[in-house]
Amino acid sequence: EKPLRVTDFSIGHRGAALQFPEHTKESYEAAARMGAGIVECDVTFTKDRELVCRHSQCDLHTTTNVLLIPELAAKCSVPFSPADPATGKPAQAQCCTSDFTVAEFKRLQGKMDSSDPTATTVEQFIQGLPDWRTNAYAATGTLLTHKESIELFRKLGVGMTPELKEASVKMPYQGTYTQQAYAQQMIDEYKAAGVPASRV
Repeated sequence: EKPLRVTDFSIGHRGAALQFPEHTKESYEAAARMGAGIVECDVTFTKDRELVCRHSQCDLHTTTNVLLIPELAAKCSVPFSPADPATGKPAQAQCCTSDFTVAEFKRLQGKMDSSDPTATTVEQFIQGLPDWRTNAYAATGTLLTHKESIELFRKLGVGMTPELKEASVKMPYQGTYTQQAYAQQMIDEYKAAGVPASRV
């Protein structure tokens, strides 16, 4: 049996997202253990314009426990509404990183990406895990800011591949936060951390 070896041909897309909650510390660490030479942080922003790692600006309702924290669930762009079997209306919710400050974002726990459109309760809604994913390693899912991902990736000795996500909110956000400022902020965080361009 050959030992695992690290290679840049292997990229941890969202970390090791079939096994661990995506874009979490645990998922990134698993990707590096499995031989990924490069790991990805999809970059989006919070209400107070801090950069964080999420595949989409508006996926917190399916990738975190936000709906189980009433005071945070109340801040979601689209609060949870149950399915109505009589009309065929599916359950819905939409919770975006821009609905929360970075401090609120850091209170969340990542979970395996899933939802149940037939759910009549929040608890049912956040389940719905497809057969090809597992919950075996989903007990913890530590969400990270972009800055924290840089430090973790440096510690793991992997290359870094950020992907600046398209904003789901109207830009310029809050009237002054332009797409260019958003992109420059991401670049500036690598510069401030002293990461050479060759690592990104």
